[in-house]
Amino acid sequence: MERMELASQKLSQRFGIRYSSIAETEPDFAMIRDCLIHGEIAWRGTLNDRTRELVTLAVLTASQTLDELRPHVQAALNTGAPPVEIKETFYQCVPYIGFPKTEKVP
Repeated sequence: MERMELASQKLSQRFGIRYSSIAETEPDFAMIRDCLIHGEIAWRGTLNDRTRELVTLAVLTASQTLDELRPHVQAALNTGAPPVEIKETFYQCVPYIGFPKTEKVP
């Protein structure tokens, strides 16, 4: 299967969309990003989608990429992560990145 088709499949499963919204203004950038993240990396290895989303939440929290947290919380729920695991993922970040950064998490 082609990477863009795989990307559309993952985007639909996780976020309920087939293409990133940035595709409207930056279609080439969106295609490159989506093919890499959702069409290649999301299909590699042995991690399931739920675990991948929990890891993504930890990374977004640590890097303070807070605008991306809400859609990825929803994606984690869509892939079967119960709310308590999402909360515990944020709690796990506290000793490593500090209270001030985790207090900003929605």
